[in-house]
Amino acid sequence: MNNDTTTPTTTININAFSTLYEEAKDFYIVENIERITKPTAIEFYREYVAQNRPVIITGVLDDIDAFKKWSTEYLRETLKDVEVTVAFTPDGFADAVKPIDPTDPSSQLVFVKPLEKKMKFQDYIALLENKDNKQQQDRIGYIQYQNDSFQIEYSPLWKDVNHNKIVDFAVEALGIDVDAINFWMGEDRSVSSLHKDSYENLYAVIRGTKTFHLLPPIDYPCLYEQEFDCATYVEQEDGTMKIEIDEPRCRVPWIPVDPTKPIHENIQLYPNIANAHVLEVKVEAGEILYLPSLYYHRVSQESNKTSDCIGTVAINYWFDMKYGLNYIYFEFLKQLTKDLNK
Repeated sequence: MNNDTTTPTTTININAFSTLYEEAKDFYIVENIERITKPTAIEFYREYVAQNRPVIITGVLDDIDAFKKWSTEYLRETLKDVEVTVAFTPDGFADAVKPIDPTDPSSQLVFVKPLEKKMKFQDYIALLENKDNKQQQDRIGYIQYQNDSFQIEYSPLWKDVNHNKIVDFAVEALGIDVDAINFWMGEDRSVSSLHKDSYENLYAVIRGTKTFHLLPPIDYPCLYEQEFDCATYVEQEDGTMKIEIDEPRCRVPWIPVDPTKPIHENIQLYPNIANAHVLEVKVEAGEILYLPSLYYHRVSQESNKTSDCIGTVAINYWFDMKYGLNYIYFEFLKQLTKDLNK
């Protein structure tokens, strides 16, 4: 009797993936993102939350003061000397996998966090206004501090946002209150690399356009998640930034794939990315993207050149996800993928 189970197990795993993707294509994968106006709680939950399906919501922000008032001058005057946290990188990519030596693409890949600095908000606006100056071209600042940053650092703007009006339908649908509200502001070169969050996310764009590249959780086997040494950009005496490994050392699981690169480039290192279901969606000012928990997303942005605001501005609302069957199946898929790749 043959006691070697390696080959049958591998076969079962491959067959399982094949079945999973066939059924996902029939019953789960979406080819475009719907736009709906002011959904009821029951509609939002039944059609989108329960289905783990993203959607763009319109009409909710129309009467919000922030949508009407948040010009560059208004933000500068309102926040002025408020100290805010700004993430700096030389290329706009914060919290991303990069070669430790930028001049050598074959050098060790590490997970690089941005250089974070506290500065007056009016100084950040000045930085955006002078971003084309030679001294600023390799120093890109992005307001991306999370952990409830809107309440912690941007409370003077609280009066402009009727949060209840924005999220009432979601609070009723999910049965829980908002866990955190975050403020985002940046220029066109700022990018968030591909990742997922354990939150139900309502992402409201106030100025500019946010471009999301979305991949459903089922695409995990295509994304080559692995652990990388942690590193951080450190400021040098001449003002440039250098990547240094964190001490004490740590490792973090992250995704090295950029789904926006041409497919012929990606498949050389990550052939399975060809099977991923990448969906590009543009969220315009005045719109809200519902981003389901565990949904992978890469985020870029574009300022409106005719707008009264120099940067792209957004706020987002995090609701804790429910650790139910979706989470269990996702963890099973992760383990199955790791076993197959051993």
